[in-house]
Amino acid sequence: MEKTRDSGDSGARRSDTDKPAISRRAFLGNVALGLGGFLCPSLASSEAERSQASDAARVVIVRNPAVIAEGKVNPEIAEEMVHRAVCLLTGKTDRTLAWRSLFSPKERVAIKVNTRHPPVAGNREIPDAIVNGLKSAGVDENRIIIFDFLDHELARCGYDLNDSSKGVRCHAIRECTEMMAGPVRVSLSKIITEQADAIINVPALRHHNVAGVTVSMKNHLGSIQNPRDLHTDNCLYVADLNALDPIRKKSRLILVDGILAQYDGGPSYRRQFAWEYAGLMAATDTVAVDTVAANEIIAHRHNNGIEGPIRPAVKHIARAAEIGLGVGDFNKISVLRQEA
Repeated sequence: MEKTRDSGDSGARRSDTDKPAISRRAFLGNVALGLGGFLCPSLASSEAERSQASDAARVVIVRNPAVIAEGKVNPEIAEEMVHRAVCLLTGKTDRTLAWRSLFSPKERVAIKVNTRHPPVAGNREIPDAIVNGLKSAGVDENRIIIFDFLDHELARCGYDLNDSSKGVRCHAIRECTEMMAGPVRVSLSKIITEQADAIINVPALRHHNVAGVTVSMKNHLGSIQNPRDLHTDNCLYVADLNALDPIRKKSRLILVDGILAQYDGGPSYRRQFAWEYAGLMAATDTVAVDTVAANEIIAHRHNNGIEGPIRPAVKHIARAAEIGLGVGDFNKISVLRQEA
């Protein structure tokens, strides 16, 4: 395996044109320029600047082309990638110790998946591996719940619905608590507010026709009963949703399911814009991981002939950084890549 820091997008494909692929470094810079406007090459980060990035905002990327073949995910490889990502994120060489460094056996753990618009995300293999990791850390399966917005979308992606007190529970959000996300009143699931001590966020990696991108922060629109109310102004107040105490204080781990990603035409699945990224991203900083994910999408768009920044403009990531939710300056994010 090859391990590098910010080593470039080996999974990006050229378009059918003769235009040369553009290096990711042409797109690294502050989030406002890199995502919402054209990026001046003079703002691209140097090796010296990147080497000074803090591991406090670490984003791990693990990729293995063998994880997907003919549209099918290899569960054994997917599980190995999940555990490897968690080990790299925590700095532990033993997977059990890595999971134990993040979760206590006494905690109730909620896993927020994304089952909208398959086959981009929604891969059951990732939460299955997460459950195995939690069990290895001593978390009883009766203390684990997998959830998303709708039961039928969970079932469509192969999840076994279970609302009993035995085994891993799996069902849609139901009872909610009213809260204010900036100026927007939201109904946040009691799975988050009352039933969980820790949250694992398992979002998609894709373009979005309102928010620009949908990754970890926007995944929590499936944690509220009124997601449409947060689609105003390019989903700007998604940042405020993620800043609510129940989400911010309980968020423990983010594992982005990028096995199959989408770089344009989202969020609905568009075959012509899907690409086998064949990777996962692991982080604890929701702003940092969304910043890195957006840059992965930008790089692939450029390498496939879509010039300029992501359209529509990505506003919620910059706002999240502004309100102190995490690190949105790429130069201050430690990116660790490992390719199979």
